[in-house]
Amino acid sequence: MTANLPTTPLRALPATERDGVRVVRETGQAWLDGSEDELFRRLTTSGLPLDSLSDELFATATSWPERYHLSPSRANVIRALDLPADARVLEIGAGCGAITRYLGETCALVDALEPTFPRARVAAARTADLPGVVVTNAEVSDLPDEAAYDLVVVVGVLEYVGGGGDDPQPYVTFLDELRRRLRPGGVLVLAIENPLGVKYLAGAPEDHSGQVFHSVEGYPVDGPARTFTRRRLAELARLAGFGATHVLGAFPDYKLTRMVLDDALLERAPGLAVAAQHFPSPDWVLPRPVLLDEALVWGQLVEAGVGAEFSNSFLLLAGTGDDAPELWGGDKLAEYFSISRGRPYQVAKRVAVEADEVTITSRRLGSGSHGDLTVREYTEPWLAGASLVDLALQEPGRLDDLVRDWVRLLGERVDASADGTPFDVLPHNVHYTDGQATVIDDEWRSASLTRRDVVLRGALLLARDLLDRAPASTWGATTAYDLAERVATVAGEKVGRGDLEAAVVRESELQAEVGGAARGSDRFDRIRSVVEEDLRRRLDEPRAGVAPTPVWQTADDQSSEATETRDLLWATGAQLDEARRELAEARREAAAARARVAEIEQGRAYRAASGVRRLLGRG
Repeated sequence: MTANLPTTPLRALPATERDGVRVVRETGQAWLDGSEDELFRRLTTSGLPLDSLSDELFATATSWPERYHLSPSRANVIRALDLPADARVLEIGAGCGAITRYLGETCALVDALEPTFPRARVAAARTADLPGVVVTNAEVSDLPDEAAYDLVVVVGVLEYVGGGGDDPQPYVTFLDELRRRLRPGGVLVLAIENPLGVKYLAGAPEDHSGQVFHSVEGYPVDGPARTFTRRRLAELARLAGFGATHVLGAFPDYKLTRMVLDDALLERAPGLAVAAQHFPSPDWVLPRPVLLDEALVWGQLVEAGVGAEFSNSFLLLAGTGDDAPELWGGDKLAEYFSISRGRPYQVAKRVAVEADEVTITSRRLGSGSHGDLTVREYTEPWLAGASLVDLALQEPGRLDDLVRDWVRLLGERVDASADGTPFDVLPHNVHYTDGQATVIDDEWRSASLTRRDVVLRGALLLARDLLDRAPASTWGATTAYDLAERVATVAGEKVGRGDLEAAVVRESELQAEVGGAARGSDRFDRIRSVVEEDLRRRLDEPRAGVAPTPVWQTADDQSSEATETRDLLWATGAQLDEARRELAEARREAAAARARVAEIEQGRAYRAASGVRRLLGRG
């Protein structure tokens, strides 16, 4: 690919400039969510960092649209790819520029096409300091019909092209238009929801129509958009003239992606493909009826060897020739991210095959420092087996021995650490393979926390995790605090209720710091107080056997990272659970009513038909 080309056919078109946007023509498009004017004001006046990892910018979000446009996770679906630094990129449907920003930071030249002007000017403001990016207000039909780009990036656009209809032609025509803008060897990068995604099977409303099972049933009634199964998506690309394709899965979806995975992960490390996901997948706008356990369904699909068909979203790489696109390393199985943190703690984890062993390599994405916490970079093997929490649930009588295993491993890590206390060596990060206990995901260090602090932290979180899934009496305890006190005692620390209460406060402060909030700030106090309230609720009122919807984040990633810390700004787990229960009950009542109406109508129809038959002499 050729770098430093100063212009493109699109940039050569006559245009006027307004608010940093090249306006080729007034398109009349008005795809808006109401956040655009405020985002433009904020991006042009706040003075906050505009980069794609800006947790500072994300912290200003006060609504779902703002969160969607400003989240560092928005670019993850593309961040997982190996984009050439000298690539010339055409982005179709730039929206408010979240992905445009990452493309501009990574590639030499980016033409971002956005038909809705209020959104185009937000994208231009987000990328104003990137000389390689030009945002153009125009439509695909305005593009000069020339092969000028190495990559065409289309995220969340194809589903709208056909107006929700089933006729393949509009989609094929659209993809053909994009193929013709690619140079030889160029690649189409396209992200879209999977109509058979496991979250939809579990009852999540279809993202565009809001109807439960709408896509799973094949859109029996056209909606505002239409998504495609893996097979049909690849077929549309083939009909549009593309050659080799590579389809990847994305979780929880392409919007705020945590993991992008290759089919090979499901074959080489199916346990990781299950353990690394966080279920239930978020319902960004509408709550879902509680029908079944999405995590268990995903596990069954992976075990059955069909998981690749049921990822919540797809990332399609389609080449112009017969060779497979080279944006995904041949040894890479997956890439997943922990970006819902303060900038110094943001990381990406690459899962790959090295010397016939599946390994996980963690690298820092962010920079700088904050407080006394640090994140390590490391490589470790993926180990199949069971966690300490799983074993304690399966064999309650082993709890004390399991705790002793944890404390032994913690002591070894504390003694070996020269850069602070390894405060994330916790029970849920103790993994058993062939009976051998090993620590995984030992990522964090603290200059101020002590070994005792880690023991109390582990005791609290182990009690929380166990009592989310079984009653305290399983281990001879009455409350979560009783169980935590027993764990701490076995671990060699004499504690009382006051020590555990102090540990709750310390944990909430730790989570606020991991979230990037400065001590003493309003944001720190807000996160700390809500995390503390949620943790106390879960310890005081454990719901045995019903895994809650957590609203705060522990500091690990491989086995137990919960919903993003900043979800605290929108809902608490208790409120969400209650809303889901009420919705499920209302849906059950509505279904029963519909069934009764159907029975009545069927009876009426039968009686009417019987009368007709009698009149005709056929009864």
